[in-house]
Order: sequence, then structure tokens, then C-alpha cells
Amino acid sequence: MTSKEMEARSGVPRANIRYYESEGLLSPARAKNGYRDYSEADLAALEKIKLLRRLGVGVEELRALRRGSRSLAEVLDSRMAALAGERGTLERVEQVCGELRRSGQTFETLDPGPCLSALDAPALPAAEGAVWWKAPPAPALPETDALPVYTGLTRRLLARLFDEYGLLWVLLAAIALTGHNPALTSGLALQFAVQVIWLFLEPLLLRLFGATPGKALLGLRITGRDGENLTYSQGFTRHLMLLWHGEGLFIPIWSWIQMLRTARRCWNDEPQPWDEGTAYEAAPFRPLRHAGALALAAALILVCSEAANSFSQLPPNRGPLTVAEFAENYNRQAAYIDPSSAWRLDEAGAWQRLPDSPWTVAAYRDGIVQGMDIHYTLEGGAVRAVTLERRMENRQGATFFLPADTVAAAFTALAWSREDTPLWTGGRKPVINDLAERDWSGGFTLRGNGASITWEVESRNFYIDRDGFMAAPTDDGDNFLSCRCTIALEG
Repeated sequence: MTSKEMEARSGVPRANIRYYESEGLLSPARAKNGYRDYSEADLAALEKIKLLRRLGVGVEELRALRRGSRSLAEVLDSRMAALAGERGTLERVEQVCGELRRSGQTFETLDPGPCLSALDAPALPAAEGAVWWKAPPAPALPETDALPVYTGLTRRLLARLFDEYGLLWVLLAAIALTGHNPALTSGLALQFAVQVIWLFLEPLLLRLFGATPGKALLGLRITGRDGENLTYSQGFTRHLMLLWHGEGLFIPIWSWIQMLRTARRCWNDEPQPWDEGTAYEAAPFRPLRHAGALALAAALILVCSEAANSFSQLPPNRGPLTVAEFAENYNRQAAYIDPSSAWRLDEAGAWQRLPDSPWTVAAYRDGIVQGMDIHYTLEGGAVRAVTLERRMENRQGATFFLPADTVAAAFTALAWSREDTPLWTGGRKPVINDLAERDWSGGFTLRGNGASITWEVESRNFYIDRDGFMAAPTDDGDNFLSCRCTIALEG
């Protein structure tokens, strides 16, 4: 029979049944699907346990009965002796209360000495002819006979999503602070990194605090059977079981099957396999407070992550720039915008090729890729303007000269170096966004962040695509192309 049928026939809640099983008092078989399969013998054993526990027999004594190391008579004799002591104590308390009441003393005049001596006196003899005027209710099963098992699907799922996505945003912020563009990071690699980090981080958090950030915000806590925090190994084992039974190790189709099984266990008020042997407690749910705490924490993570991302996009050198400082800024911005770019500037501000890519080397050797000459306008030793230009005449074959990323890197290297450049990307990105949408086959001028971009094109028998990615001669004998971009500080 199932746990639900066992509960209905015995009158013992499933939480208590699971507790007795975890204490070794019940040993149900397992069906092929992994669910418990209780027998009639299990039901008979549970009813015996129910009776003896309601009589006050301890779990340790029940184990001894199951092992056969103690007889039922010995256990009952011990219990009756304990009850006699409890009864004598209660009678002594009743007698002292009556005598104290009849004495007419007040709290101010109360002399506790004689009363304390009477309470510590030997047990009073049983009164002859004592009558129970009202039969006391039968004692229920002790509340300690069940580990707390919270099965609410929504709160548990929200807590896990907050933990994993919060860690993802923290990881993105960390990547940004290292100077790399998080937008260019593989999504699959990020998810894998989150799972690996969380595999080792969650057991540590449970060991130290008994909760993760998401669980704490939603009033959830996980402890061991003794009420103490889980050990690291217990938390690690729990997480491994969760990965298999709850998320199917992210194996296609199988993961969905495991997640549906997880949801069904929650709906049936059954513990998850990774929660057995632990106490999963939940504070009363207060929607406004818990939702507000989650929203506030999520907003804090997002703000901090965006601050880190915004800061990481600023060039390393600020204020008036020398040519060498501009070159350092440009190289940093070019690597951030397009790590595959093969153009960098040396300390003198001249172009140099990166030899890492065989395709790049071959492309330059064969003249397929053409760079843009660079010139500087200085004022008091500081760069005030940068000019990029390229001139081709009587060209044969298409040329890839990639001005868009080069111009974006040069603009951010110069314009974003100003002291009044805003921290947040929202105040800096309009020019870059507008630049990405421009038609590079014709001229245009853009202004923003205290600088301007002027793009000029002159051509004869030359085709330039809108993105400025490729230029191709339409006449192999007579063609001409001149491109010029000036990035200048204003004011």
C-alpha cells in the first residue's frame, strides 16, 4: 500500500510514518518506481508503535523491542515505574499548592523554604478510594515523532531560482570586472559555471547558516535530525541527490521527467529524496514581506551587477590622454568590443597586428584585410582628436576593413576618458547604439559624451555595404575609395 493508504488505515500522519522509518522502526519495500510499498505486516507494526508511543514508551526502547534485546514486560515495567514517579510528583505538587492556598499568604509574605522542602520530600502514598471524576483524554503521539518537511512547491522553487540566477548575475559582474565583455561569454559555459560553483557553495552555506540567500529570504531553513546545521558532506550529498532526482543532471527529456516527479511529490505532500533525514522548516508565509524581501535583494544584485558592468566598460586612463595612454585605452576597448579583432596600437600609437590567428596572418599577407591609417591631433601634449583614414585606388578584389568596431573602440577610448563621463552605461550608450545603426556607405556626423564622430566617404566605381564591413570595386581597372573618420573632443 502507498503512504497515503497507510495513513488512512492507521490514522498516523505520513510525517510520523516517515519518522519511524528513518528511526529504523519500519522497513517498507520499494516499488519499481522508487515509491514505498507498505505491507500488512508494516501496518501491524505501525499500530504497535502507535500504541506504545501513546503510552509514553521511548523510541530507544522501541528499537530494543524490535531487536529483541528487551521484552515487552520489561519495557512496560519501566514505563509504569516512571508513571508512578510522575504521579507521586504531581500529587506532591497538588498537596503543596493546597496547603499554600489555605495558608492565605500573599506574594509579598510568601516563605518558599517549607514549600520547597515539601516538594523535595519522598513520594506521597496513594490515597485510598481515589476516584477519577473525569477521564483524561488519551495522549496523542509526541510532536517530536516527526521531522518538519516543507513541501510547498512555489516557495522552494522561488528560493532555488533566486539562488541560481543571483549567482549568475554575480558571476557576470565578476567577469565584467576582469575587463572581459560578459555579453560575449557563452551562455552554456555560464550555466555550467553556475552549477559547478553552486555545487560547492550551497553545502557551505547550509553548514554555516542552515539556509541559502533565497531560502532565508523566503523563511526556509534546513537542519539535521538533531536540529544542528548539516555538515558539509551531508550538504554536498544532498546537492548531488538533488541534481539527479530533481534536475536529472540536465539530460534532455530525462530532466523534464525528474522535474515532473519532483512537482508531483510536492503536490502529494511527500518529501523529496534529497530531504530525507533532514528537517526542512518553513516560517509562516507573509506574501508582502517575503515578496518585498525577494524584490529588494534582486534589485540590489541587479544594481551592483550593472554598476560593475558599467565600471568595467570605462577605459583605464581618464582625463587628458597622451598618445601612449590613448593607445592603452584603445586596446582595452577593442578587446572588450571584439576580442577577435587583430588590430592593436603600440605605445607610439601605430597599428600592430596580433599574430594569434593563422587566418588573420594569411588575410593580411594576401591583402584581403586592410586597416585604416591613424593620425593624432595634440594640444598641450594631450590627444584632442584622432583621425582614421583609408585610401584605395585601382583595387582588384573585395576588401574587408571593418571600420565600425574600430571607430567604436577609438570613440570610447577618447570620449569616455573625460572626467565628467557618467558611470552608468545608460548615459554613455546612445552614441554607440546610433553608430551601430548608421549607413556606412555615406557620410554622417554624431555627437555625444562631449565628443563628435565625423565619417566621410568618397568613391568611384566602388561598392560599400551599409555596415562598412566590405568594400568591393565594381570596375577592376578604374576605381577609387577614400574613407575618413575624425573623432574629436568638444569644448
